[in-house]
Amino acid sequence: MYSSDQLDGVCAAACILRGLRFKHLTCRLGGLLSTDHKERDLADLASQVNVALFIADYPPENIPDLEQFLTKLAQGCTIAYWSFTQPQKPETLALLSRFVKHVDFAETPVGSFAQNKSCSTELAAFRFVPGDPLGRQLTTLAADMKFWLRQDERATKLADLLQSGYDPRAIVDCLSKGVIWDTVFERERNTYLEKKTKAYEDLMKRLTIKQYLNYRFGFALAPNLLSTADACQHMLDKHTGFDIAVALYKTGKIAFRSRDGIDLDLAKLGKHFGGGGHKYASGGIFTKEINAEHWDETVFHLDRLLKDFFLS
Repeated sequence: MYSSDQLDGVCAAACILRGLRFKHLTCRLGGLLSTDHKERDLADLASQVNVALFIADYPPENIPDLEQFLTKLAQGCTIAYWSFTQPQKPETLALLSRFVKHVDFAETPVGSFAQNKSCSTELAAFRFVPGDPLGRQLTTLAADMKFWLRQDERATKLADLLQSGYDPRAIVDCLSKGVIWDTVFERERNTYLEKKTKAYEDLMKRLTIKQYLNYRFGFALAPNLLSTADACQHMLDKHTGFDIAVALYKTGKIAFRSRDGIDLDLAKLGKHFGGGGHKYASGGIFTKEINAEHWDETVFHLDRLLKDFFLS
């Protein structure tokens, strides 16, 4: 089983693992599929043989040469399940139907959340543990972080734990057994929070603001320790001079998040950078080198790409 490196992916994986255990089937988390190490993670996924594969919360259009990838994967494995919430082209969905036994995606309203608020955990809970209170609980936690509702502190704590580098297999295993939080998780998070305070200070050092049409963008170099949600939200909370926060990472990852009431669709902006997301938060890849020493050059290249987006 593989999932995205976001809380939604991990909670979806926990629902899948719980459902398979109920059926007395053996399952393990092969790994997380991250934007930072996309080629490495996809290569690891493609190397699996003689297993049934479950892929949670990962948009297929993120995979170059998808048909070739699926063909190779299907030669050695059964692709049992794939879920995602980002909109996909009809031809992509048709392609998946040829290779994947069960495909769940957000356009299928399967539970309590509105269509544009679906998360992969909800999809997995409905399919693998229907009616299970834990499935509903994990769905609530995943949606709280994915849509930045900030109504359940446990979602924030779990997202911090994931970002800290704690073993995701241990997190998925505990969640699948109904252990949402424990003393070990608390200790690891407290250590992470100490480092996070310093990372927040570094985040704001090179804040640069640019305007495109009626929208003001704030750019910052984010330490890898910070999640995209944390970095962007901190920027918005600490500075009122821009509408959209843009966090760039040395790995090439770029994230966008807007204030409430901003009418710009960031999902389209994420696609412009080879990624995706939803209206108020998205991300992608910035192909130019990103570092503190050449920050002005980084902003120059990003400025040109954003101007191209608004002019297109």
